[in-house]
Parts: sequence; C-alpha cells; structure tokens
Amino acid sequence: MSGVNGRNKGAAFERQIAGMLRDQLGIDCKRNLMQTAEGGHDLIGLPGFAIECKRYAVISHGKLDKFWAQCVSQAQRVDLTPCLIVKGDRQPVRVFIPWSGLGWDAYQWDNFNCAAEISFELFCAIVREGLTK
Repeated sequence: MSGVNGRNKGAAFERQIAGMLRDQLGIDCKRNLMQTAEGGHDLIGLPGFAIECKRYAVISHGKLDKFWAQCVSQAQRVDLTPCLIVKGDRQPVRVFIPWSGLGWDAYQWDNFNCAAEISFELFCAIVREGLTK
C-alpha cells in the first residue's frame, strides 16, 4: 500500500474502527487529523488507549513487529496503553495489546512477543469492564 490509495485505505479503516468502537462502546472516537504532522496515534477519544490502525492486503509477522514498535512509541509519548488494530484482506480485525499478566511493565511493551492478540469483541469487553470500575 503506497501513495494516495494507501492513505485513503488507511483513513477508511480508521473511520471503520471508530464506527465499530462507537457501536460497541458508545464512545465517539475520532481520527487524529494531526497524526502525520505531529506523529501521533490514529484514533483519539478512547480512555486509556493510544490506538494505531493498520490495513494491508497481507500482514506478516515482520510488519506486525514494526507496527507494534510504532504503536508503543506513540503511546509512551502520551502515557497511554498501546493498542494496535490490524486487518488483512479477507481476514478478521485483530487487536494487539500489552500482555501484563506476568508482571511485565511498560518498559517491556516494545517487545512484540509481549503483546497479546485478542479479538475486537474481547477488546471491547475489556474496555467496557475498565469503564465500569
């Protein structure tokens, strides 16, 4: 994905995810229109999370590793939890968040092997649970 078509595809995916979050959680997330100029995460408005969205035809482990590094870097700048949401062609939406079940802290989040892959529905359930506390 490159050029204008790639940007359009990425922007459409960001809007799709914002709509899905609104439908599932009732939270109005917005595209971060300053992300290119300021290097920020893609979606803003979900409490506690810096969301990075990636839409590619094929998503390899190598791409995921790079995407995760970018996501963590952006999240640490704003002191939020990184959340990477990806979709490949003819694939379901996949969500990656830090796995903290073993006591890892934010300093180890940049290691993609410390990320947990979960469904979009489970991510929404986790967010919903956190909002009720």
